[in-house]
Amino acid sequence: MANLHGYGEYPPDYQQRRQPRTLRDYFGDSIKRFPFIGAQVLKTNPRQMHYFEMLQNNYFPGYKIQSVTTLTIFVYTLIFTLCIFGGIEKQGQFLEISDATLQSHGGLVTNQIKNEFMFQQIFTSIFLSRDFYHYFCIVFLLLLLLSSFEYASGPLIAISLYIFSGALGALFGSSINCCTDLIYLHANTAIYGLIGAFFGCIILNWCTLEILNEMRAFLCCFMWILLTFVLVITLSAINTNHNDKYGQIGGLITGFFLSLAIVPPMNQDGYEDKAKIFGWTFLGIFAFISTLMIIVI
Repeated sequence: MANLHGYGEYPPDYQQRRQPRTLRDYFGDSIKRFPFIGAQVLKTNPRQMHYFEMLQNNYFPGYKIQSVTTLTIFVYTLIFTLCIFGGIEKQGQFLEISDATLQSHGGLVTNQIKNEFMFQQIFTSIFLSRDFYHYFCIVFLLLLLLSSFEYASGPLIAISLYIFSGALGALFGSSINCCTDLIYLHANTAIYGLIGAFFGCIILNWCTLEILNEMRAFLCCFMWILLTFVLVITLSAINTNHNDKYGQIGGLITGFFLSLAIVPPMNQDGYEDKAKIFGWTFLGIFAFISTLMIIVI
């Protein structure tokens, strides 16, 4: 009879059980170390926000003005502006940079890497944009992806993921696109590296996400759908001047292994330790094979 209540009467803990549980209730503050999702944990009343603050909260929740993301965007903007003054194609797309200007500002030429050992191009080619549309897309993806990793893992790890994924992906692409004088830009390769890093974060935190199987199943389905879409779009593209699809695949692979190696997991246990060893091992193998192919082929 103690469990019977009259009309309008509720158990003492009814209101507490009635409230929906959030991700912080399941994972605690460790959920903040998961990119994209972690920045959405802190909910703010949208009625107290300005319009642009509400846009940022919905699309770029991890972005801050004083951040490495802002610094990276500034570098892209500065180099793109210098390239515009260096020379544009009058008959090309809007603010399309000429090939001579791209090469003089560090565009990657595989023959120069193989024969003249100009390996600095695998880094400088990351920060070059072909035209205004390309520049705009890169800036948008930096606000979306790089800011999320910066919020979750810190600025040093975020920029390391971005630069080294782009550089090693460019090296891998150069090992396949050997003996050519085409100019390749690898800003897309670095973006692919962040996408691969997101896949790596799912694998790295796989055991921790077991607490909420619905979320883990959603992330798994989302990962395979996104991976299939990225591979189909990339492999179906033509490997022409400025677009290196093999470099983009290399950036995806590098970002995956590098995130396993350096991104801090939500919880540190035996599984996460093995995942980090796996990441460092295969990252080293991939870098060694890419370098060897440049020398031998």
